[in-house]
Amino acid sequence: MIGPVGFAVGADGVLAKRVGRAAILIDPARGGRLFSLTVDGVELLGGSTPPPDAPPEIFRGSFVMAPFVGRTAFGEFDFDGTTWKLPTNFGPHAMHCFVFDRPWRVDAEGLVVDFDERWPFGGYVRQRFELTDNSLTITAEVCNDERDMPAIVGFHPWFRTDDDRAASFTFDPGAHYVCNDQGIPIAVEAGGGQRPWDDSFTEATENPTITWAGGPHLAIESECTHWIVCETMPNAFCIEPLSGPVNGLATGDYTTVGPGRPLVLSMKLQWNLSTNNRKES
Repeated sequence: MIGPVGFAVGADGVLAKRVGRAAILIDPARGGRLFSLTVDGVELLGGSTPPPDAPPEIFRGSFVMAPFVGRTAFGEFDFDGTTWKLPTNFGPHAMHCFVFDRPWRVDAEGLVVDFDERWPFGGYVRQRFELTDNSLTITAEVCNDERDMPAIVGFHPWFRTDDDRAASFTFDPGAHYVCNDQGIPIAVEAGGGQRPWDDSFTEATENPTITWAGGPHLAIESECTHWIVCETMPNAFCIEPLSGPVNGLATGDYTTVGPGRPLVLSMKLQWNLSTNNRKES
């Protein structure tokens, strides 16, 4: 297998790259997943224990969510005058899309995966990785060269926190989504709401940041409009940039993708070793 420019390819197909003090590992066969990001030998990514009713693949590393994020209520939405029904994978709902459990192809630019029969519109997702000594930028591009379709895209990174390397984070949203007892947003309220969070948000006032005990310090930059933050699981937490809201297919809050009109979203993780003078959650 020939990997993207600048990447080494292992016998197991894992892609590896090192620049200065930073190194990443990507597994194309397991959802195009970034499963390791180390800075000065410190692992920043992690995972948590899946509950019995959830797909285990969504609880480790960092992966792309497309063509929707979070839950789509009962797997149903309207588009172009038709009601569409998606297969469900989290109780009665469709959860986190249809590419985290698929093998991705490797080419000179990065990774690519076609939507399978679970998504009735066709199309594909491309993923690119740009690593420097002090940052990693991941770009996801949702495309359909044949027809229009609705789409939302996001990144789902799990960041490590445990007894050996405790982490704290800052996040200051302007508004949060109020959900029903099945985790489906039903209203928007000002502020962050109650902690601990397993919620979606919008109107963030600044980039989220994470600080590990002893360093490094990391900022998450994205042009996204929405976020999910989950801090209720053991050993790891999520801060997820999204191009649209949870259940956005059903509420019509999506981007229409079509020939020559992809949906593009990037997540930049930028780090340094300074942990001084930082506000912590």
